[in-house]
Amino acid sequence: MTILKLADRGAFTGTPLTFLNRCRAHRIPASDDAQGFAADGNVADAAAKLGLTGDAVEGLPATSTAPRIAIYAGEAIGYPYWAYYAHALLSLGLTFSPIDGREIVGGALSEFDLLIMPGGFATWGLDRAENLAGIDAAIHAFICEGGAFMGSCGGGFYASDGRPGWLGAIDATPNYTQEYLSTGAAVLGISISDPVLGRGLSEAIELPYYHGPVYSNSARAAVSLGQFRNFISESRLFIDNPLAPSLFDREMKNTPAVLSADLGRGKVIVFSPHPEMGEFLRKGIVLEAYVRRFLPIRGSKVMDETLRFFMKEDCAGFRLIYNALVYLGLFEARGGSTALKMEKAPAHELLDLLGELDTAMTASFGRLDALARSETQAMQQLLAAEFARLGQEWQDVLAGIRAESAGGRVDTRLANALIGVLTASTSSLGASSKLTETLVLTEMPVRLCAAGLRIMRCDNALETL
Repeated sequence: MTILKLADRGAFTGTPLTFLNRCRAHRIPASDDAQGFAADGNVADAAAKLGLTGDAVEGLPATSTAPRIAIYAGEAIGYPYWAYYAHALLSLGLTFSPIDGREIVGGALSEFDLLIMPGGFATWGLDRAENLAGIDAAIHAFICEGGAFMGSCGGGFYASDGRPGWLGAIDATPNYTQEYLSTGAAVLGISISDPVLGRGLSEAIELPYYHGPVYSNSARAAVSLGQFRNFISESRLFIDNPLAPSLFDREMKNTPAVLSADLGRGKVIVFSPHPEMGEFLRKGIVLEAYVRRFLPIRGSKVMDETLRFFMKEDCAGFRLIYNALVYLGLFEARGGSTALKMEKAPAHELLDLLGELDTAMTASFGRLDALARSETQAMQQLLAAEFARLGQEWQDVLAGIRAESAGGRVDTRLANALIGVLTASTSSLGASSKLTETLVLTEMPVRLCAAGLRIMRCDNALETL
């Protein structure tokens, strides 16, 4: 049998990884390891349609499965926190189901392999945060019975020890618990020390940090997989509480940024920073501080390039999330799990929602134009170019989704994932916020749809086999 070998070109070239995961979704043998990606040789023509080339070698392709993923989207988390993880997973070619506390109490986790707990307010425990008994116990039982858990920031607090309602899966108490805002917000560099978690990544990766748990280097059962390395820049985006470089140097440098532990038959991994926050969020951080500072010094051309050359669906944080899924064993056959079967649904519900979203996006671009009028002339010109690029990309993505949906049907799980998160996006676009925050929230649905479009293109190429 022939295998198609695809090179792993790292975090910023994500289409091969998306293609690999869509092969898994179609139940086509596919796998990855330290040497790169591999799939059944019969997908070579489909790969070529996507601009992917590889080497044909003889052998038996390993079989792996697409994990069943739930993202917690209850009131304690809310939008946009869970939408960042939605964007990350879609960019990796993976689908998900948003889930809330009532569904968890009702036993819904039995249908999933992984629960993702985004940043938000799980810092209080979910029973208390949502005034609903049984959520915390159900999540604890899910993990103990063999489920996997991934958390960022507030999700990291929730998995830790030291406060009522926390899972205690990580035998570590953060330095700040109830007073978690005592740290701040920044972009920080982290070093990954685990070989699986570090695949395709450079020696340091740069991630947004928003008041995540600060752990000591104490002896514990939990394993540190990555450490805080260096302070890059402060952030005032969405919350005006920048992390002080002195606090980072004194309390955070060289302490765990990623921890993992076993709980019963299950496994937990937590990130103190936010690997799920894509480069468009970092672009907002840069626009709010760096660009405003250096525009008068370096001029429009350099600052325009600074904004224009941020990546979109491919970034180091997303690759870190994928590597964490591999580390957790989620692509391996799991006892009691049922492999996902590709099912198709009519595309009209998704397309109708996109029509409504387009109207909301037009209004949001109008608000951006109005907010920009109070800026300096140089900043107005810079913003006008950014708004124009984003507006054109939105129209291109819409046209692409309509073209890929011309057959009338799309993957049911993809459609449901997009409908869930885009419905939340549509209702959020009218909220009053500052210019940069409005820009980030306006770009969010563009990024979600662009990631969904890449999946559709992979699916349509594979269906011609």
